[in-house]
Amino acid sequence: MAIRIQDFGMLHVAPDLSGVIPLNAFEAQAASVRDLAAGVMDVSGVAGTALKEMQEVRDAGQWAQARDGMYRFEQDVMRELEAGGDSEHLQERWKKALSERLPSYLPARMSGPVRERVAMARENLETAGSIYLQKMSHLGQLEEARRYWAGGVESAVEQGEAALAERRIKEGSGIFVTEEEASLMAEEAHSRAALNRAVEEVRRDPAAAVSIVSRQEKMPETPEEKKVAEEAAAAYGELKRRYADALAATVSGGGLLRDDGLANAEKHGLISSEQLRRYTASRDRRQTAEFSGISIPEDDMLLCRMTSLIDEDCGGEEDADALIEVATSGLPAVQVERLLRRREVMLGIPRELRRAASRRLSAMFRNGAWGPPEDTRAAEEWKRVQTELAEAVKRAPEQPAAEMEKVFEKEKRLQDAGWVGFSDMNKEKKESDDGR
Repeated sequence: MAIRIQDFGMLHVAPDLSGVIPLNAFEAQAASVRDLAAGVMDVSGVAGTALKEMQEVRDAGQWAQARDGMYRFEQDVMRELEAGGDSEHLQERWKKALSERLPSYLPARMSGPVRERVAMARENLETAGSIYLQKMSHLGQLEEARRYWAGGVESAVEQGEAALAERRIKEGSGIFVTEEEASLMAEEAHSRAALNRAVEEVRRDPAAAVSIVSRQEKMPETPEEKKVAEEAAAAYGELKRRYADALAATVSGGGLLRDDGLANAEKHGLISSEQLRRYTASRDRRQTAEFSGISIPEDDMLLCRMTSLIDEDCGGEEDADALIEVATSGLPAVQVERLLRRREVMLGIPRELRRAASRRLSAMFRNGAWGPPEDTRAAEEWKRVQTELAEAVKRAPEQPAAEMEKVFEKEKRLQDAGWVGFSDMNKEKKESDDGR
């Protein structure tokens, strides 16, 4: 807002003086010298005229400077007031600025006529500014009320309360928005509220996410469907993560999983029917053996498969699935506990590196590096090298690739020596280790 400060016509200013003393004043003085003999009264009259014109020039310069300062003052203060965001105290701040800051924008020295002219201009500036700020204050209050109303609508939408949102939109119809705009807002609010309600349901009850994920036969198309699907997937993933941690902790601690809990987990898709049957069969077999005093031999082949699963999938998207597979594998508690400790070690190794090492080792086993894969001794050697890989990276976690490669190089030397597959394999292996 720029308020024009008008001249009030109190002083007559000669046209286009440009701050220079009028030439006719000097001409009059020269004539008075030539006519000195004509008398002192003539000289005095001409000098008085020159002084009067010089005062007019100074007044014009002071007024121009004052007028420019008042314009800059008005621009600076109004800009600050408009950006301040406080619509209730604009008048007080304007008057305070007029009394405290305006003098710094005016010339330090002003003649009496210029001071009078500045005083009148100041009154005009104060009045015009007050009128403008009053309108601005009303607009600010209206905008504040509109923001409060819009916030209430948005809050209802975020809570999934479509009816409440529509009621609040109707209350502002014709005041903050037109009826046509209110109708469009109501449609959008209803759609967004339904979406937020579905998302909130998923967050509050992760089991609800299971049904959303399981019945999702095609990719979501609309932004709303995509958002619900993303929230459902995230909630389901978190649910599975918590379940996997609880399952592994229970089994590694020697606890038994209850049938009703397993059935519920299968119902919600957290474990498969095969995992359920495998775990319950192993659990029942171990309980029977304990009652009968029978010792069940360790299954090295199963342990090696679960070790490979841990090495390859821990820390990734399949981490929860890997933990659930290990917990329901039927391995005894002590082996599950060791696998969990191995997982903590392997989490510090880049996944690509440990996955490559695990698959390289599995390929060696399948290709008969330690004898026929169905041979019990081959599974024992596979387990041994898996253990050595973990021990190697524990010794030097800062250079896991080099340490793993040392293990593979050692195995290659042992195989080249021709000890694999013989009946005295363990003895020769020990002699080879001692000779290094």
